Amino acid sequence: NLGNISNDLNEWEKTPELALHKSDLYGEKWFLTPEVYYVNDHFFMYSSAEEHILVAVSDSLLGTFRQELKRSILEGEKTIDNSFFIDDDGKRIFFDCLDDELNIWVAKLEDDLITTEGKDASLYSYVVEVGKGLARVNEGSFVLKYNGIYYMCCSANSYESLFYGIGCVTVTDIFGEWKKYLYNPFYKSPEIW
Repeated sequence: NLGNISNDLNEWEKTPELALHKSDLYGEKWFLTPEVYYVNDHFFMYSSAEEHILVAVSDSLLGTFRQELKRSILEGEKTIDNSFFIDDDGKRIFFDCLDDELNIWVAKLEDDLITTEGKDASLYSYVVEVGKGLARVNEGSFVLKYNGIYYMCCSANSYESLFYGIGCVTVTDIFGEWKKYLYNPFYKSPEIW
């Protein structure tokens, strides 16, 4: 798709070029969850294709974003729903590991923001107890840190379930035990809950 740009958020015009094209990166299908970050004078687009996380880089927010090496940043792992985070001690990427029943994991990134040091730890598993047959699914994480506390919001329970919802967990040590927010899920279907 072509992007749209605006100077006032009222009037919009299409960009002349694609920001991203599949010929410039890994994968042929299932392109999901792009996120763009501006770090070290470059724009980094984290996304997934064919259930693998990839990073494409551009000098402009409008693109074209490209991968120098067309590969997954976590080769051998089936992953989706990436989220980039700069911690006090380095850069990390959170992601869903499909090989682990869709639990959220984290990996440390090298200074190039592309190369990983491997999976650090399984971080979070949250399923509302609603009965038998519910898949243990966590996805779409977003993490921020405030006053020494990490806050993670994510979806829980399968998107196919009527009990799909959004919850929050907190921790002071990123590899510690994440505590559930008392009122999880705080966003849910009112007809079901």
